[in-house]
Amino acid sequence: MVNHERMGYIPGRMKRLSIFALSAGLILVSVLSFSSFVGQAQAPAGQGRGQAAQQPAPPPPPQAGHPSGKLVIWGDTAIFINPTDPDNCLLTNRFRRGQRVGFRMTALDGGTGEVEQTAALVAHVTYAGKTVDVPMRWRGEAGPKAPAPRGYIRSPYELWTGSWTVPNDAPVGRISYTVTATDKFGRKAEFTPFSAEASQLVIVQ
Repeated sequence: MVNHERMGYIPGRMKRLSIFALSAGLILVSVLSFSSFVGQAQAPAGQGRGQAAQQPAPPPPPQAGHPSGKLVIWGDTAIFINPTDPDNCLLTNRFRRGQRVGFRMTALDGGTGEVEQTAALVAHVTYAGKTVDVPMRWRGEAGPKAPAPRGYIRSPYELWTGSWTVPNDAPVGRISYTVTATDKFGRKAEFTPFSAEASQLVIVQ
């Protein structure tokens, strides 16, 4: 027969210790579960901060020798679709409703012929009696000697892009667009397509 008193075994005390251990375990599980829930709830906020950080960087400082001469801009329109589609960036001015009109522009310092990297460009599309402004992004933030990103053969240092999806209420036929630019020195420039009717932006069936 085992002498429980000699071994220090007291049934009432052991029962209380078991209840205490069980309670502590439940508290620990609750704390861990709550921490996991809080972490999941905070994830979107973190993603939001990450998305904000991915926004286009502000224009860099002026280059040496700028400004010189006028600010000069020009460009074209192309269809913007899935980068893996062979028709992506196909030069065109004919678009259907739901397609993305891609605006591709460049901006130069007229005196040096160099890219004017402080320029801010906006495309303006006018249709059905209203005008939509399309801010354009400079794609050369990484610099002219940066490795070519996917889909490019070199750094797109001289490229500004923007896109406008043709809405369902856009009328079939010719619509107009212009692109305006301003730089850090206060110079302004405007681009319009050639005056030939065949060169205008057209919405087709």
